[in-house]
Amino acid sequence: MPIQIIWGNDLNACNKFIKTIIDQKVSKIWGEINVSFFNGDEDNQIKQAFDEVLTPPLGDGSRLVILKNNPIFTNKNEEIRIKFEKIYQNIPSNTYLILQNDKKPDTRLKSTKFIKNLIKKNLAIETSFSLPDIWDYESQKRYLEVTANSMNINLDKGAAELIINSVGNDSVNLMSELAKAKLYLSASNNNENKELILKSDDVKKIFNNRQSNIFKIIDHLLQNNINESLIEIHSLLKKGEPALRLNAGLISQIRMHTIVKLLHKSGEKDLGKICKIANISNPKRIFFIRKKVNNTSSDFLIKLMTNLLDIESSLKKGNNPINVFTENLINLS
Repeated sequence: MPIQIIWGNDLNACNKFIKTIIDQKVSKIWGEINVSFFNGDEDNQIKQAFDEVLTPPLGDGSRLVILKNNPIFTNKNEEIRIKFEKIYQNIPSNTYLILQNDKKPDTRLKSTKFIKNLIKKNLAIETSFSLPDIWDYESQKRYLEVTANSMNINLDKGAAELIINSVGNDSVNLMSELAKAKLYLSASNNNENKELILKSDDVKKIFNNRQSNIFKIIDHLLQNNINESLIEIHSLLKKGEPALRLNAGLISQIRMHTIVKLLHKSGEKDLGKICKIANISNPKRIFFIRKKVNNTSSDFLIKLMTNLLDIESSLKKGNNPINVFTENLINLS
């Protein structure tokens, strides 16, 4: 009765992990019959998954029933919970049930508590694959270094920042770009087994043009690097990013930074209260925001917020987005 709990927003890693289990447990000859994928977003597919997991495999090897987007440990549903608790004891020993979701299990749910109890009894295994938050540079850097090292690539000073600027926290793109880098470095060294060092100049040659994202724009704005922020904004607009959606994201982030700055300035130390007012889900983020706004004045943040609201108004009137952003931000420098 092996039950595997898999969660996290690194879907590429989740899928690779599931494929590894399939390769290890399922006979290649009987694979098409003994591997079933179901979508937990649909009630009828959840019921099908529960029915099929009670069936032993045909032929050699094991049977795998994979329920993606499974709601068992993320949504309150008493019918599904009761059904799961009834069937789990009857799952054949050579049939595996894989419950996958990009969200972390909700510890408040009865179903999650039940699963946690199974894990304690070694009747279920929990594995998580989560990408670092895009605003958490240090975590992104550690993730990048671990990924690169797993491919026998060491990063030279400055290379990490260039790579993060290029791929962000897109794990699929990161693996693809690092694979290209490995081929390039191996060819240059004429030795695939030699330790490879990826330098900044190599990154500029190998990796695709750097991506623009809202967090880079926010960083430039907070540092009063208006020209750099406009370059990133224009890049996103040229790639087809809707101007109103981009501006809405900027407003949301600057509002958050402004509230944290004002509350910190007033002496507020209650992280729970700050999170609630600033609409921040992860208290750890407050530390990063405080660090970013440390040298930014409250007056500048308020002025920036005002200008972004003016941009919204002007965009809704149908004005040219590039001109609107330029005219309303250039006066901040």
